[in-house]
This record gives sequence, structure tokens and C-alpha cells, in this order.
Amino acid sequence: MYLRYFTEKAYDQLYENVESNRDKYLGTDDWLPAYFENNDNYFCISKAVDVKKIELESNPNNTDYEKSKEDLINVRILYDALKNLTPLQAANKYMWAYLCHQNQRYIRERWLQNIRENTIRERFFVKSDTSLWNDNALSRLWWYGYFTYDGSNRSNPYELTEILLTNQTLATDVIDTLNRMNPNRIKGVLYGLRDYIEKIGKVSGVADDFRECKKYLNHYAAVADFDFLDYEDIEKITYESLTTIYKNKAMKH
Repeated sequence: MYLRYFTEKAYDQLYENVESNRDKYLGTDDWLPAYFENNDNYFCISKAVDVKKIELESNPNNTDYEKSKEDLINVRILYDALKNLTPLQAANKYMWAYLCHQNQRYIRERWLQNIRENTIRERFFVKSDTSLWNDNALSRLWWYGYFTYDGSNRSNPYELTEILLTNQTLATDVIDTLNRMNPNRIKGVLYGLRDYIEKIGKVSGVADDFRECKKYLNHYAAVADFDFLDYEDIEKITYESLTTIYKNKAMKH
């Protein structure tokens, strides 16, 4: 199956009319073809990219912990299906918006249970680079896979993905650390987190500890050029920062 994406005109029309289409997004009908009067000119086909069919898992009754585990499953599904995308292609908001509208059931069950004013725009469209990585319901999953997939790890190429998705807060903070477009840096941070979790023997509190560590890493990156560091160096810096934070917390108590 070839990759599809909205035309700019169709994307803008849908984005501008979210409020009037609200019930359609919350419903179960396949409303898009009729909305465009059964005329296929609202999307384009890219024969340069062949993709697999995407069937994502969702349970609207999941707890936050269960949602992180569900995200892990869906990262595997989505990234495996779209692994041939280049980062440039994966930054195409028209593609992600189209895919989101084709996977409306998943997004409705995962994100529209407690709908806010901008939830539909955040989850079905791409408002900014940051929303590409953190908000769009599908692109965030692909980028999580891109940043963490390690094909050289034959036993578990998604080991780093599991660490990233320890919980939602941690995932967002890790992706926002350093230079998002450098997977090597993300890899070092995640291996440092893995070592830290193994040392303290628990995951509770790790997101809070990393939030403090993130400040240190960003400060470090401001005075030192991380481009000259390999991921082992960043792993060590991250691990040592986290263990220092842990020791300081223990001393206060």
C-alpha cells in the first residue's frame, strides 16, 4: 500500500472547521469521503513509500501506566509499518493528519475521552515541530521509534523504547532534552536512565529525578559541545547526574 497524504487545501479546510466537525470526530462513522463529496482529490499518493497496514491497539479504560505500555506496543506497530520513512518525510504534517483521520477509532479511544478545546487539533493535526514529537497522536509514536530503535540489538531492538516509555512525563522530558534530531544523544540519555533504574531497583520517582537531571544536561550542553561526545559519554554523564540527585535526596531525608 502506498503512502497517502492530504492536499494543503484539504488539510486547511479540516483544520479550520474542527469545531463544526466535532461530532464527526467523536462518532464512529467513516465520514471523510462524504465530507469531500466522494471526490478523491483531497489526498495525494506517494509511490516512493510503500507501507504496511496499521492497526493500533487502544483501550479507553486504561490507567496512565497502562497507556504507557499501550504506547510501547503501538510504537512497535507503527514504526515497523513506516520504518522506510526518512526524517524529512516523517516531518510532513499532511501525511500524519491523513493517517490520523484513517485511524480515528484509535485516537478517539486514546485521546478523546476527556476532550478539551484544542484536543482534536493537537491529536489529528500538527501545529508545530514540538507537536510533531509530543502531540500528534501518530507522529509522536513514529518519532519515539526513530529515536530509540536499535537494529544492532538483535535480542530486543526496542529496549530503549521500553525505557523511554517508563511513563508519559519521562518520555516527553527525554525527547525535549538536548538536540531532538540527534538520536545518538537520546540513546546516551536512555542508557544512562537504564543504568540508573537498575541501580536503584525501581521506576517510581525516576521521572522527577530526570526532570532535575534534564536541567543539568541542558546546562552542560550550553557550555560543552555534545557533538564531540559519543553515546557512551552521554550515558555516563546522565547516570552520574541521576545518582548524585538520588544521593542528595536521600541525605535530605
